Amino acid sequence: MPPSDLDRAIAQVAQNFSGRISLYAEHMETHEVIAFQPSLLMETASVIKLPVLAAVMQQIEERHLDLAMDLVLQEADFVEGSGVVQNLTPGLSLSLHDALMLMITVSDNTATNMVLRLVGLETVNAAMQAWSFPHIQIFKRIDFAVPGPIGLARADELSALLKRLHDRTLVSPWACDVMWDILTRQQYNTLMTRDLPYALLAEETGQPAPVQIGSKSGSLEGIRNDVGIVKSPWGDYTVALLSDGCHDLRFHIDNEAQRILPRLTRLVFDHFISPDHWA
Repeated sequence: MPPSDLDRAIAQVAQNFSGRISLYAEHMETHEVIAFQPSLLMETASVIKLPVLAAVMQQIEERHLDLAMDLVLQEADFVEGSGVVQNLTPGLSLSLHDALMLMITVSDNTATNMVLRLVGLETVNAAMQAWSFPHIQIFKRIDFAVPGPIGLARADELSALLKRLHDRTLVSPWACDVMWDILTRQQYNTLMTRDLPYALLAEETGQPAPVQIGSKSGSLEGIRNDVGIVKSPWGDYTVALLSDGCHDLRFHIDNEAQRILPRLTRLVFDHFISPDHWA
């Protein structure tokens, strides 16, 4: 699809959506960028857990923390929402690696609070500043009783963070490999991958899927976000898709955002990875 046609198609999707959309995607080999309002400052919801993961890996690389160290679940960590640890018993011991895995793969809010109690909000924000992502900020632990956003970010900066992860220059190659492994295991796949070709994502033959995706999603009332890296034999790219103000407040598979926004990730996919390559 020519760039002008692509821009019009993205604008049409945005026009048909009841809220705001911010999109930034970059091809890793050609460095071609697809963008729509990429500098809007948007609420992250659980996408902020990606910067938390990166900041923790930096602390591990600097030997302040260790993936094998134990975290003990405390009453103060408990919070409702996504995840399973909220249903477990105080005193439970998890390795830091397991807590990070839960934080990303099932977006576990209580596990996230265990991690944040260890690393601290200031450490996460300092890492983002040091990496020149000044608009990526976390403001509080996961606590829905405290007003205000969990975090804010811009799509272009989230995509830039992912680019460095892809290039294995964020923290260290080893740390990037650990983060990539965790991100590929995310179980919330109803936004970025919903409209992508199923056959390219499936592992049913016992062979790795041709297209590998490592991502982190986030959702709150009126907010649906997903950011990640797409790797394929035909080229790799990053994508950060943020939205807010959606009039459909349901947490449902057919929420308006979860029906409309996947059209954007399919447009990006078809532009960067032409159907002529894989059809």
